[in-house]
Amino acid sequence: MRNFANKIMEKQTDAASRLLSLLKRGVTFAMYSLPGRHDFEFIVDDEASDIVSSRKFTVTMWDGRRVDILDRNVPDAVNIAHEPTAIHNPYGESTSWVEYEAGINKVTGLLKSNPGKVVISRRVILADCRLDYDMIVKCAFDMFTAYEKSFRAVYYTPTTGAWCVCSPELLLSIDKESGELHTVALAGTRRSDGGASDWDDKNKREHSYVVRYICDVIESLGIIPKHGVAETVPAGSIEHILTKISGNVNGVNGKVAAEKIVAALHPTPAICGYPLAWSKKIISEVEKHDRECYGGYIAMEDDAYFIAHVNLRSFEFSPGYCCFWGGGGIMSESSPTAEWEEASLKISTSLSFFNKELGLGR
Repeated sequence: MRNFANKIMEKQTDAASRLLSLLKRGVTFAMYSLPGRHDFEFIVDDEASDIVSSRKFTVTMWDGRRVDILDRNVPDAVNIAHEPTAIHNPYGESTSWVEYEAGINKVTGLLKSNPGKVVISRRVILADCRLDYDMIVKCAFDMFTAYEKSFRAVYYTPTTGAWCVCSPELLLSIDKESGELHTVALAGTRRSDGGASDWDDKNKREHSYVVRYICDVIESLGIIPKHGVAETVPAGSIEHILTKISGNVNGVNGKVAAEKIVAALHPTPAICGYPLAWSKKIISEVEKHDRECYGGYIAMEDDAYFIAHVNLRSFEFSPGYCCFWGGGGIMSESSPTAEWEEASLKISTSLSFFNKELGLGR
């Protein structure tokens, strides 16, 4: 057992060292690890070197913009560029309580006459001169170790900047040979109690919107959906309601492409709301910030698999600054205080590692 643990530590040390080098070089790349895996894969793309495999990592932003990171034969640099020093805050201000409360009150008022759900997000900006790439990478790997059942990734592109993701939400997985499709409805959040108590009506209804929407979308594409029973799954200090949904893309009307399915699924009510078009309009009116990559999705694809996860439990970073994201589904009976607390719990899944490292005690 000790030898196994040592091998894991060696793999993580090697991955952290390479990640740090890539960040300092400013080259486009993605590092990722599938849920339950201990090894980290890299895809590096200088847009000039030869493509060496079919693997690619795709970042789709909230507004639909897409960046493909291709697997190229990029040589490791001998001389590492000096790490840039931030001279200004690139992310603006954290979402204030006043702004958030006003937004939630507006949404709950609208929902009283328009039954449904709207997902509202907020941001927390951490600014500290000690936040260099070394500290950020250490905190990222501490988080990855704590949440090994999540899809973990760090990526950088000139379009998106640098992001770290530890997502518990599978958007779409397809085995290209068998045609087997898997996705999940993940909605409903509370502070963890080990699944000892029943979920309240608000969370149950919020979850049911997502299950119904995903099944309807899959069925509209000619795929017969099958879903299991709702279960409670832990995610650190919080827990969610999760329902597994499956199908097969090799349907009666021929094979349905992964790109077509993921485009139809995203965004689900878990990250946007329901009805979809209406909730997206309300989000654009209420949120004062650009979601950028938050709420979009990241996908890994090769000849055998297509695997996409929602960009959640994530933060954007640069030297001296980190921008953390979190949100929640707003229903007509939601209270600003409870929703603020829920978003805080989600943000803490990553922010807590930085507070510990910086000795901030919060």
